[in-house]
Amino acid sequence: MTRVIQLLGSKKFNYLELSEQIALKTGGLSVSTHLDESPFHIEDYEEGIVLSSYCLDRKINDMFDLWEDVLLHFNKQLNQYDRLKTLIKGQASAYANSVHESGHTFAVIHSASHYGPVDQMSESLYGLTQVNRLQEIARQENFDDIMKKLSQIADHVLTKSSLRHYGPVDQMSESLYGLTQVNRLQEIARQENFDDIMKKLSQIADHVLTKSSLRCAFNGESNGLDTGMKRLETFLDRLPGSSTTKLQKIRHENAELSLKNDFKTGKTKLPSKTHFEMPFDVFYAGQCYDSVPYSHDDYPRLSVLTKLMFNKFLLREIREIGGAYGGGAYLRGNLFSFFSYRDPHSIETLERFGQCIDYFANGKFNDKDVDEAKLGTFQKLDKPKSPGNQGMTQFLHGITDDMRQKNRDRIFACGKQDLIDVTQRYLVNKPYAATILGPDNPKFVTDGQFRQVKNVQMPSIGE
Repeated sequence: MTRVIQLLGSKKFNYLELSEQIALKTGGLSVSTHLDESPFHIEDYEEGIVLSSYCLDRKINDMFDLWEDVLLHFNKQLNQYDRLKTLIKGQASAYANSVHESGHTFAVIHSASHYGPVDQMSESLYGLTQVNRLQEIARQENFDDIMKKLSQIADHVLTKSSLRHYGPVDQMSESLYGLTQVNRLQEIARQENFDDIMKKLSQIADHVLTKSSLRCAFNGESNGLDTGMKRLETFLDRLPGSSTTKLQKIRHENAELSLKNDFKTGKTKLPSKTHFEMPFDVFYAGQCYDSVPYSHDDYPRLSVLTKLMFNKFLLREIREIGGAYGGGAYLRGNLFSFFSYRDPHSIETLERFGQCIDYFANGKFNDKDVDEAKLGTFQKLDKPKSPGNQGMTQFLHGITDDMRQKNRDRIFACGKQDLIDVTQRYLVNKPYAATILGPDNPKFVTDGQFRQVKNVQMPSIGE
């Protein structure tokens, strides 16, 4: 639904006229999915849809008028059968192409999905599952059911019952962002009948586009805030439902998610290795380890470790010696991940990840290396933010300025022994999940530990 909501037109404008009005009066109307782990507890997360836009002070009323026109009348636009089908096929094709461009991202997302419902949902929304599902929908001829479901979702979501608004200022991840998502998009795109898809879109809209599912952040200059906040209140009053100032958190044990066939993920016995055979000439790899939330004392140490591993080992071994276009390590959510992309090697790269862990567990680096890694970490943290993004880290992720400062202090205090300790504590001989995308290789059979998914296709979408 997020991919089509502002592209179908509105009550006042067809989709071409609406696009022109958006360009004339705003910097864009954006709709995207949101899935975020708690910075305090691995078991908690928040999921939703993010609506964002910006404009000049004198265009505030026009911007909210456009949002009202789009959101309050979305269900009525779901009768545009041909337009919806064109949009879904275009999205399916674009998503399939993204696998070729960023296969390592899909590999990491799929690996992460073995750790819990959050990352599994991410795979469902952004992974190969979604791509395959979109391909299926795009191939349908009858869209009535899809349009109906979209309408139902809009009725549920576009209310203010869960709205929070402010003044100025792992299994699920695979399902949302990973290979599962890619596969799902492909399945949707191949469908000839879009009736079921349109029905589902309507159901989603009924569920999502309400105040019960919205919370707001408003950012602007002081002389425009009063006007903006008053117009925001008017906008909220016109949405169905009731608002709240509470952050809605979901517990892992209350989340249920089922994925299908080859894109099965979820809590499995680790280590887990999966190879998706795809029509590529090179490999994309991702390997994940369980980690800690943002507020944990070891989080900043692990952040420094990712930079140190890249500087001291991964750049040399994966790119310069191994011949890959690139590789590295990063900390996201509650997972520590390694990756490589456009890599001529497959199993050998996973072996290098293991060698990297041993290298740092044995302290084969010096204090100067640590200082350089800390400097690189600070440069990333201190990257300038645009005025419009001020306060959004707290709004979207629950990370306050005090928490960020504590993180900085811990990075500053981090030493060589701290990095050896966290390497041994979280990575040495710890269970992991690894995923490789790429061509067939007899080494996968020889290894004997890989679950192989054969002939995963990323076909272009027909007329």
